[in-house]
Amino acid sequence: MKVIVCLPTRNEGESIQEMISSVKKLGYGLFIADSNSTDGTQEIARKNRVDVYQRDGIGKGYGIRKAVEVASSKGYDVLVLLDCDKTYPPEEIPRMLKFFPEYDVVFGVRDMKDISFSHRLANIFHTQLINLLYGGHLHDINTGMRAFKVAKYKGLTAKGFDIEAQMSLLALKRKMKVKEIPVRYLKRAGESKIKMSDGFFIAWRIIRDRF
Repeated sequence: MKVIVCLPTRNEGESIQEMISSVKKLGYGLFIADSNSTDGTQEIARKNRVDVYQRDGIGKGYGIRKAVEVASSKGYDVLVLLDCDKTYPPEEIPRMLKFFPEYDVVFGVRDMKDISFSHRLANIFHTQLINLLYGGHLHDINTGMRAFKVAKYKGLTAKGFDIEAQMSLLALKRKMKVKEIPVRYLKRAGESKIKMSDGFFIAWRIIRDRF
């Protein structure tokens, strides 16, 4: 089973060195899908001999779509995605990979108490909405740490922060075998890039893709 890790990035200069070092220490291959970072993110990655792939547009969805495209073109079986802001410890990756190849996707589920109040409310709402509309029993559909079989995620279309919701609902629509495991969620490096308007767009994605 060939595994690769991707960090979707946009101006992650504060954290990328530590994230790269942590992933490499675990022995996994790594690349980044960048969105025109201007703070040295790309340069740090290249200095560490990490391949940098440029997204086709601004937005997290573009980054994850590029990650899936790269992993597929290079023949990887499993792709691990995790946010590059140090909130998700790479040390959780081996626990996730233990569930392959039995499962199609493994979600790293956060303790809701560790999420800021506004983000927590939005995430609970989005998660309940997906469970209601798609008949699921998921607990954290917006998690920024997940591992999945690359072949299962062809055809992603989301461009922004709705990408995680799309990936979660597709797992239910396509009847993938899903595993959720608890993961630590730590203090972020830098400011969150998600806005209130993104929360409404995520909800619209969930409803639109159902009907």
